[in-house]
Amino acid sequence: MRTIVLTGGGTAGHVLPQIALLPILRKHFDRIVYIGGAGVEKTIAQQNGLEFFEITTVKLRRTLTLKNLTIPLKLIKGIREAKKILRDVKPSVVFSKGGFVALPVVYAAAGLGVKVVAHESDMSLGLANRLTAKKCATICTTFPIQSFKYPQMVHTGAILRKSIYSGNPQRINLVNNGRPNLLVMGGSLGAVAINHAVWSALNDLCKDWNILHITGKGKSNKLISHANYLQFEYLDSPEDAFAWADVVLARSGSGTVSELLALKKPAIYVPLPRDESRGDQIQNAEFLQKCGVCEVLPQAELNKEKLISLLNLVYRNKQKYIENCAKQTLIDGTDTIINYLI
Repeated sequence: MRTIVLTGGGTAGHVLPQIALLPILRKHFDRIVYIGGAGVEKTIAQQNGLEFFEITTVKLRRTLTLKNLTIPLKLIKGIREAKKILRDVKPSVVFSKGGFVALPVVYAAAGLGVKVVAHESDMSLGLANRLTAKKCATICTTFPIQSFKYPQMVHTGAILRKSIYSGNPQRINLVNNGRPNLLVMGGSLGAVAINHAVWSALNDLCKDWNILHITGKGKSNKLISHANYLQFEYLDSPEDAFAWADVVLARSGSGTVSELLALKKPAIYVPLPRDESRGDQIQNAEFLQKCGVCEVLPQAELNKEKLISLLNLVYRNKQKYIENCAKQTLIDGTDTIINYLI
């Protein structure tokens, strides 16, 4: 029996790409097992019918805190638990998407001689992937990473859902009035700063745009309405919205930028600020801006006037952004990553 173990978590961004691989993995592996903690990875894995084993995990904090004193003991416990599961499961390969959840599983796999393939979504290796890099047979990367180079790193592109290529713009219930279409999104959790900037400019924006606004769960504002404005807290299948959009305003998480790049969508990215992240979204956005496929609007500069001005600029020059998207290579790495796993 050929078995694969999936691991990674801490955020949905570490888990959802693995879920996107499931239809293909099921063609090549007889058994698919997920090992993780009690966080979002457990919920998502079980929702998708995966066999799930829970272990002790510990969040890696970059700041000085007493909680860091518990890391070594919890990590050792997690490695022991993962080793026991791996001995029972006997996987052919472990696939790690990083995040602190993956750390004990990768260490355990390496200790047992099980090959590990990892994938890094962002422009630089995350902390967990840096700590486990030497334990991996292959590290696939979404972008051509220049820092923290390891001989086993290979630029493959992103893991993308096949469904994103089959969107139907006719399913978006906004009147076809000749205005261009603007999709606003802030990731699964939404982006309060983007939401409020759009709402403050809505009357002016709606004179020139149809707007589909994905606010994030619990972040909608039912008091705001307009004839050519729709808001949803979340879309399970955003491919129709992608197909409908002429321009996208969004955060610059790896999953979002990779999908929009593959679909050749002109975009304005408002990266998560450095004081709220490790700076990965800033790196992603700046790299793509140099490629000429988007514009970047720092959150500190996000206001009504700059937003409207930049949207008009991007739409006027949309063909340039589309052509530059088409010039990019190694965007959809799904099949290549599957080949490494096999």
